[in-house]
Amino acid sequence: MRLARKHYEWLIGLTLAALLLAGCMPETPLSATPANVTGQPTAAPLSIAAQYVAAGEYTAAESLYRQALQDVPNDPRPALELARLYRTWHRPQLGLAALDEAARRNASGDEITPIRLELLASDGNWPQVAAEAEARLVTVPEDRSALEWLTRAQLQQYQCVTATTTAQRWLAAAPDNHEARIILGTLTYDVISLCEVEARFCALPQSGGAAQLGTLLIHNGNWPLAACALTRAVAENGTSAEAHAWLGEALARLDRPEEARPHFLRASELAPQSPLPWVLLGLHELSQQRTEAANTALQRARSLDPTNPLTYLSLAEVQAQAGAYDKVDAWIAAALNVAPTDGDVAKAAARFYLERHLIQDTYPIRAIQSALQIAPEDGEAYMLLGWYRLISGDWNGALTALDQAVKFMPQLGQAHYLRGLALQATGDAEAARKAFTRAADLGYWP
Repeated sequence: MRLARKHYEWLIGLTLAALLLAGCMPETPLSATPANVTGQPTAAPLSIAAQYVAAGEYTAAESLYRQALQDVPNDPRPALELARLYRTWHRPQLGLAALDEAARRNASGDEITPIRLELLASDGNWPQVAAEAEARLVTVPEDRSALEWLTRAQLQQYQCVTATTTAQRWLAAAPDNHEARIILGTLTYDVISLCEVEARFCALPQSGGAAQLGTLLIHNGNWPLAACALTRAVAENGTSAEAHAWLGEALARLDRPEEARPHFLRASELAPQSPLPWVLLGLHELSQQRTEAANTALQRARSLDPTNPLTYLSLAEVQAQAGAYDKVDAWIAAALNVAPTDGDVAKAAARFYLERHLIQDTYPIRAIQSALQIAPEDGEAYMLLGWYRLISGDWNGALTALDQAVKFMPQLGQAHYLRGLALQATGDAEAARKAFTRAADLGYWP
């Protein structure tokens, strides 16, 4: 059910933050010359492409690397550099294809393996990461990159004991590696070692603090390692509702929904008056398409904490999942009413409608206007306004709003893409092409 959970990632992210505080080639580059280019027009294409990469103009760099592939058909360097570009650009499938071309051109394993392991990890193919890292370690037992990625793959697959052994090998091969020390210190609950690495770990007790450690790791978004720490916490204290709840969420993040659910249920049994287990259980049931169970859990959370706007947003998702779109406005309104000064809630409410191409009565415009009133220079809020106007067919109004969006938030790829649609609709094909290229450079591909 990975896709279902990803559909609600924006809502899960907002909820967790609140709980924890409580391939196309370009026709023309964007600029006439890449930033900081000082060479003459006859400079080597690979060197110029590297400068495009440094300037963030990835589409232009991609074009040059692909041209170099044709110009020097036996040289592995263009393929390797293209793979590195795709690694930076978070396009793993294209990167892996570039590495296959590099291998055909006789690039060495030392050059290919580290990039390939990282691309496979970026693609979420953790079993293949583990298999290829293990194969590499047969011939090069102290390969630091292979040891690192094997450790990470084992953590992603919830193999805490096996990962401990691999992390020991990794740290032996790279004794000064910051991440290796944190991972091994966490897996063995070595507070002294952790404190030596980062001061934030120094407040942990010498024993019995695995739940606290897990929470620290969640704050950093390190769900695989948090899962191991929280497994230890539950073993130490099986009656900790908070440990069960967060272990459930960590396992859900590792795409282990059936293992996660018993921990959510156990947490709700241990602390039936706490809203945390009910919220997390409700979101989990929602992501697994268990609509009625989600509604039951979220209604319980709402009764325990009627001031949490994110519970109301979640209940709107429940109605949408049930196809009851006539009932969502009331829950969205409730979310906005209990958090009238929270711009993130207003933007999340707007996205609820825009992602479904819904225009209902005063929504999503009420939420968008609220977001802009709260933060008049919020680029994302202007992007939502532009998106709304695109759906409404107001091309010029959309362009005006999206111009503001990219002014206030120039790195927002979706805003550039939507601006390209508005420019296209108003007949400015060349400006639209540049906007689409900029969106792609920033990693936005609809």
